[in-house]
Amino acid sequence: MIPAALTNPAPWEVLACCLALLIAPTVASQQRSNRWILVGVIAMLVATLFAPTGPLAYVAAAVASLLHAAAAVSRSRTGAASLVIAAGLIAGAAVALRLDYLTTAFVLSCLALAVRTGVMPLHAGVASLCDRAMVVHVQQLPSAIALVFVHLRFVDHHAGALALAPTIVRIGAVLTIVPALMALVQRDLRGLYRSSTAMHGGMLLAALGAASLDNYAAALLVAVTMGLALGGLGLMLTSLEERVGPVQYSGPGGRIQAFPRLAAAFVIFGAAGVGLPGTAGFVADDLLLHTLWLESPASTVTVIVSSALLAVSTLICFARVFLGPAARSVAPDLRTREALGGALLIVLLLVLGVVPGTLLGPADAFLSDVGGTALSGR
Repeated sequence: MIPAALTNPAPWEVLACCLALLIAPTVASQQRSNRWILVGVIAMLVATLFAPTGPLAYVAAAVASLLHAAAAVSRSRTGAASLVIAAGLIAGAAVALRLDYLTTAFVLSCLALAVRTGVMPLHAGVASLCDRAMVVHVQQLPSAIALVFVHLRFVDHHAGALALAPTIVRIGAVLTIVPALMALVQRDLRGLYRSSTAMHGGMLLAALGAASLDNYAAALLVAVTMGLALGGLGLMLTSLEERVGPVQYSGPGGRIQAFPRLAAAFVIFGAAGVGLPGTAGFVADDLLLHTLWLESPASTVTVIVSSALLAVSTLICFARVFLGPAARSVAPDLRTREALGGALLIVLLLVLGVVPGTLLGPADAFLSDVGGTALSGR
């Protein structure tokens, strides 16, 4: 009999998004280093998404995390260490799942995702990657999305997960507000990116809790949107800094005339991250907030306030960096390779925003099939 993961469109669609996010930085930066690591990560992504059993899927995800650590170690030891710690947690989840300790596997999987996505106070590694190894950070986001898929498929369909769901929701919601407030007081572009990453990590944690309330597809869309929006924003940040150096809000602005395509891509990725209508971020936020309201109105309000604060911070950043008196620059706007890498991610964000059912329908059917996918796959 053909495994369900091969016949349902959901894993293939997630794989397509992951591959786009994995390859876009290589296309944009023309980097040839670590190509064997990249090939290994692609193989592990396929194994993670299509593994017939939970332990095998988690082992593949752990190997992917170790490969990312190998790519990061020369530029960020802290980031590499966090990826190794995440690999250990993922491997622990594989062992717990093999021994049928479902609640332990669920908790270890949540902790691994918190480390991989930079949830406070476990954000040191991701923050270091954002500062020192942006390409590695962007390329580790796809395997984090794949880990979310495995989490939703194998460890989020049992009584222990349902019992912990309210706690996970509340913890995730609370952990969005601090980075959102921090984003308001940042004075440079990297600071905004780090704060935005931590805030989205908290939102994803809340989404994982909400998934246990039979909202699996929405949680997956939150993960995919987070990866595409933050990945694209990271690429644009890197491209801008290659042209003008580190960007301080107190420095000159007015860069929109010198770099119109870069500015347009930056604002699209930033807006998608805060739920702009027409993008996948809007659909993901809407579905998440509806589920959160059923579980905890206070958590819903917290997430809404956090998103609003991040939206204000993003607008302030765009105004300070790109608007104002025109600044001259001899550097070119986005090159063809950079534009192609960014355009690929923008297209995915728009497609999932306009026709979200292309992912939500298959994902809901696949991930909600407890008997066919989760419980029989241990």
